[in-house]
This record gives sequence, C-alpha cells and structure tokens, in this order.
Amino acid sequence: MKMKKITANSMQEATLQIRQQLGKDAVILNSKTVVKRKLFGLKKQQMVEVIAVLDQDFEERAGKGLHPAATPIPVLPKKEQTQQLARELPAAAQPIKAAQPLEYARNERHVGILPDSLKKMDQKLKDQGLDDEIRDECLKGLLTKGAVQEDQVEKELEKLLTEMLPAHPSDEPMIRSKYIVLFGSTGAGKTTTIAKLAAKTAIQQQKKVAFITTDTYRIAAIEQLKTYAELLNAPLEVCYSREDFVKAQQTFKDYDHIFIDTAGRNFKEEAYIKELTDIIPFDESIQSFLVMSATSKYQDMKAMVKRFEHVPIQQFIFTKVDETDTMGTIFQIIAESQIGLGFLTNGQNVPEDILESSPLDLTRMVLQ
Repeated sequence: MKMKKITANSMQEATLQIRQQLGKDAVILNSKTVVKRKLFGLKKQQMVEVIAVLDQDFEERAGKGLHPAATPIPVLPKKEQTQQLARELPAAAQPIKAAQPLEYARNERHVGILPDSLKKMDQKLKDQGLDDEIRDECLKGLLTKGAVQEDQVEKELEKLLTEMLPAHPSDEPMIRSKYIVLFGSTGAGKTTTIAKLAAKTAIQQQKKVAFITTDTYRIAAIEQLKTYAELLNAPLEVCYSREDFVKAQQTFKDYDHIFIDTAGRNFKEEAYIKELTDIIPFDESIQSFLVMSATSKYQDMKAMVKRFEHVPIQQFIFTKVDETDTMGTIFQIIAESQIGLGFLTNGQNVPEDILESSPLDLTRMVLQ
C-alpha cells in the first residue's frame, strides 16, 4: 500500500496531484482544511490537506495483465487539466463528497483498497456496537500513522480508543467523598451495587460507613438494604423529605462515608427527577453515580443521560456486565458524554462482583 499526504490550494488541485503521483486508482481517505502561514508568518492562507492511498497489490495485478493497466496521465495545460479532472472525477469538483472518504473507501467498489488488518479491525468494532463515526476516527488515525500491519493495528488502536475516553487520575481514589449517591432507572441493581461499594469500603479500607435510603416506594428495597447494613454493623436512616435528609447528615457527621440509595423509577417521568433533587442536595460534598444496566439499548442509555442532565452525573456504574457479550455501547456512551466510568459489576455476590475500571481497562474489554 502506497500513501501520500498532499497539501494544495484547492480540492481540485490536490486531486490532480494525487492522480499524477499515485495514479487514477488512488482513493482519498481523509481531507481537511488547514491554515498555512506565508511571508514570515504575516500572511495566512487556507489550504486543503488530503491523505490518499493506492493499493499496490492492484498495481502488481495490473502489471501481470490480470487487470487493465492504468492509463498514463497526459501532461496538459493547467486550464485543460482542471476541465479534464472535472469531467473524469466529479467528486473532485464536489468537496462535500470528498469530505466523506471512508464511506467511499468502504463501499462495494472500493472496500478492497483497505488492508485486511483494517477491514478486520473495522468489523470487530462494528460487532461490538461502535458506530461509523468512532470507527472512522480509528481508521483515519491508523492510516495517518501508517499502522496497517496487524500487530501495529492492535497497539495503535488501543491508544486511539483510550484517548477518546475521559481520563481518571491514577492517584485519586474512586470513592473520594463523604456522601455517595446512586440513582437510575428501575431494575438496574442500585441497592445490590451500593451494598458492594459499602462492603468494600468498610472491609478493605476499614472505613466507618452508614446508609441512607430515599427509596420509600418499595418496602422490599428497604428490607434488603437493612439486611446489608446489619451484616456490616452499619446504621441505616430512611428519608422521606429534605428535612429527614438533613437530620440524617447530622446523625452521621462522624462517619467516613455515607452511601445513599434512591428509588428505582421510570426515568422518563419528570416527577422522578424532581423528587430526587428535592430530597438530596447535590452539592460538592456528594459524589454521584448514574447506574445503568450494560444490557440496555444504546438509545435508552442516551435518553437516560439526557434526562438526568440537570443532576450532576460525575461517573457511571454499569451493572450486569456478565450478561452481555459486547462492550461497545458502554464505550460509545462514555466517549460521547465524556462522563467517566467508575465501576462495573459482573454478578450478584457482595462484595466480590464489582470492579474499578480505567479507560484502558474498558478499551481492552472492547478489543477482547
């Protein structure tokens, strides 16, 4: 595979240079507008930067007579060159089409121009549930770096995907606030997850923990959390209002961490969001996690994040990771929202089945 980066005054001129240097079978993979400085930096000029590629295997087959050989490009006066280019390559006269090069490279006529390693990678990411936009970014990055060998692709792809995710400082503990609140829709597993977090904090870090629940809709939820609290020898307060919550804060003022469970309700109901913010004062002392099931559909996750946009979502917790074979939806939501990943849960055992996860960890789960 032969690759060229061309900078020219226009798309037409860039395409002409590509034809002259790579031949008529070259494919444009990426194009963008750049600003170049001239006259010692005093003058700026907008130019077009294009990355094009030629499949050398095609050239070899053509040379052996397996395909018609490329017709030499005649040297014409500049005006005639532009006219011929406009006739033979209509896309060159239409920058909008040239701005979608990877769609062009993937279509039925030109998909063969991508090396097998990149086609394999693209299909793998598609199977994981990643959309065209993220996959295009990966292809552009890999081609720009010249990473087409399989071992190069894996190494560079891991870097590219990890850089799309918000970073988490390695020296900062995942549970870092006095108050930790979990919220989300019904059935996501908030109560079991909050018990796992509290148990790990109490047992592994020897911290003094307490519980607050605002889930007054399900008696079973209160009883479930009460059982976990008794096992950890931790107190529990049930709060029906903001006044109850303030009293509970005062009661637990000497505790290291207070874990707050909330009602699981239909996230589409505006009243649920209002009740949540009416009882809990989301200030700087509270660390908040939106809990979602890893088995949820992408559109539902996206709608849930949108619904909670007025609640300060600091991190995500994804439950039921053991019940899905794909991690692309989780990656997609985090990359789009730029909200960090806190924890993943992969079973019902308390406190074992919960994992802290970094951007690199999630990337590797997607690629595996």
